[in-house]
Amino acid sequence: MKFSRHWAAAAIGICFSAGVLAAAPVVLVEVGQVKITDQDVIASIPAGTPDDQRKKMLENAQAVTQSAKNLAARRIMAMEIQKSGLAADPIMKARVKLAEERVLSDARVLQFEAANAPDAKALDDYARSEYRANPKAFEVPAEAHVRHILIEGDTPESKAKAEKLLAQLKGGADFVKLAEANSDDKGSAAQGGDLGFAPTNRYVPEFTKAIDDLKANGQLSGVVKTQFGWHILRLEDRRPARTLPYEDVAERLKSNASKRIVNDKRLAMTNGLIKDVKVNEEAIKAFGANAAK
Repeated sequence: MKFSRHWAAAAIGICFSAGVLAAAPVVLVEVGQVKITDQDVIASIPAGTPDDQRKKMLENAQAVTQSAKNLAARRIMAMEIQKSGLAADPIMKARVKLAEERVLSDARVLQFEAANAPDAKALDDYARSEYRANPKAFEVPAEAHVRHILIEGDTPESKAKAEKLLAQLKGGADFVKLAEANSDDKGSAAQGGDLGFAPTNRYVPEFTKAIDDLKANGQLSGVVKTQFGWHILRLEDRRPARTLPYEDVAERLKSNASKRIVNDKRLAMTNGLIKDVKVNEEAIKAFGANAAK
């Protein structure tokens, strides 16, 4: 019984938390005889949507209202097409049948995935084997952590301003405060010019060389010219090239492993369903010839 409930929840993608789904349908909007209920809105959310996203959507009254209105309009249009007789067209019937089968087959896939999700030990074993088999994938180059102040422009005035700031820094001024107040790199200025850890070759050559010339934490560069303007750099720290430990990449590896394991099982399942398929090649050729006319 426990597994049945779990599969059902996965299959139709509904969060059964208290208060989300009433015992009986509750009408949310009405247009004449058309009524859209809470169950309609919940069913309209794509199967497989994570529970936190589903909860956020259902808690948004404006989004629920708009969804219910859209569903009402869609239902009215469906009723109109039925009255017109087009719903009886063979191709239209086939489309409706395919849409129904798509919903039900998607539910079966979610049910299958829930039943075949690997346990914690299997995931860890798989992830560790991936880690051991591909050590180069987890190598990280040497990195430097720097702060900088940028003064845009290629004029004597912009250079003079950068040199004045550098003199203040050498006199003991607070780098973070000067960066916040003066740097034209607005992306880093709010963080006191902090660029975080990064390989030095990610920057333009002049900037890279300036970082490489800094040897001690806290050391200031001179005024450095790049295509962006004039920079002042301060070295915060360095990290040598290294291989990330398993613990740092375990969650990513486990997530990838889970998807791969389940996908492989799902592919085997779907291929098994059609292992005895018979292809009418002549009919397919004739179909293509007729379609080309």
